[in-house]
Amino acid sequence: MPISTRSFANLLLGTHQSHRARAGLHVAFWLLAYPWYALQSQWLVGTDNAPALVFNTLARLGFALVTFYAVSACIGRGWPLGRVLLGVLGVLAASMLGYCLTHYYLYTYLDRSQPNLPPYFHKLAASVSKNGPWTFLQTIILYFYALQLFMAYFLPFTIKGVRAIVQTHLRTVTLEKDNLKLELEFLRAQINPHFLFNTLNSVYSLVEDKDRTAAALVLSLSNMMRYTLHDATATEVEVMQELDFIREYLDIQQIRHSRRLAVDVQIAPAVRGQRIPPLLLVTFLENAVKHGVEKLLKDAWVRVRAYRDEHGAFCFEVANARPPQAEAALGEGIGLRNTRRRLSILYPHTHSLQIDATAAQYHVLLCLWQ
Repeated sequence: MPISTRSFANLLLGTHQSHRARAGLHVAFWLLAYPWYALQSQWLVGTDNAPALVFNTLARLGFALVTFYAVSACIGRGWPLGRVLLGVLGVLAASMLGYCLTHYYLYTYLDRSQPNLPPYFHKLAASVSKNGPWTFLQTIILYFYALQLFMAYFLPFTIKGVRAIVQTHLRTVTLEKDNLKLELEFLRAQINPHFLFNTLNSVYSLVEDKDRTAAALVLSLSNMMRYTLHDATATEVEVMQELDFIREYLDIQQIRHSRRLAVDVQIAPAVRGQRIPPLLLVTFLENAVKHGVEKLLKDAWVRVRAYRDEHGAFCFEVANARPPQAEAALGEGIGLRNTRRRLSILYPHTHSLQIDATAAQYHVLLCLWQ
C-alpha cells in the first residue's frame, strides 16, 4: 500500500506508530549513510584499495550503529535523569575503548597486508602500533581516535537531535491546544458548578445538626467541588491535594454503599513535595468502583497506596475486589483512554502504567519519573 504524504512526514518526525515502517526507515538511513562513512575512510586509505576502504568504512559504520542504538536505549527506558547520564557516558566510554582497540588492530593488519596504501597511512599505522594496543592512551593518538569517532557519530546523532527537538515542540503544541480546549470547556461550565458549590455549603449548614451522615456526605462533595473549581485549574498541584481529593471520593463511596466497602489508604511521607497534573489519579478510583464495588453485594474493598520506589519514582497503586462473574477481558473506557493520552503527552518515556486482573482483584500501578 503506498504511503501517504502525511504518513511519510510522521515517519520522518518519529511520530509514526508502525514498527515495520520505522524499521524500514532505519535500514534505509544506514544504507544511505554508508557513503558518508566511505568518504571519511577515503581520506585515510585513498580510493585505490577496495578491501582497505570497505574494512575502514564498515568499522566506522558498525561502531556508529551499535553506539547509536545503545544510547537510544538508555534514553528511551524511562530511567531517572542521573541514571540516563551514567548509562550514556558508559556507552560512549565503552565505544571509545572498543573503537581504539579495533582500529589499532585494523591499522596494523592493513599496514602489513596492503603495501600499496598511501605512504601517510603506513606512517600513521607505524605511529599507532609503536607502543602496542594501548598506544591510544597517548594524547595525540587519543585525540585522533576521538576526532574520528566524533565524525562517525555526527550524522546519526545530529538527525536524532533534530527529531527530538521537533517532537518536543509538537508535544508542547499539542499540550497547549488541549489545555486551551479544556479551559474553554471549563469556562462554559463554570456558572453551574459555582452555583452548586454554594448550594452545597447552604445544605451542609442545614443538616449539620440533624443528620451527621448526610452532613459528612455534603461536606465531602463540597471539598471535592472546591478542588475541581479552584485547585484543579493549575497545571500542577501538590500530590497531597490530589490524594485528599481521592480520600473524599472514597468517603462518599463508603457512605453510598452503606459502609459495605472496606477502604485502605496508605500514603508514604516520602511522596510529599511531588507535583502532578490535577485529576490525574481519580480515574483509577472511578474504575475500581464501577467495575468492582458496584458489582459486589458484599466484601467489596479498595486499597490505595502512594509511595516512592527504589529509584525515587512516584508510584500510585490501586487494587480492588473483582466480582466472580466479571468478564475475562476488561475494555477501556473514555476516562482511561484520556488518562493514557495525558500521560503520553506530559510524561513521554518517563512513566509506566500497568493494569492487571486476576481471579480475585483488579490492580493498577502508575509510576512517574522526575
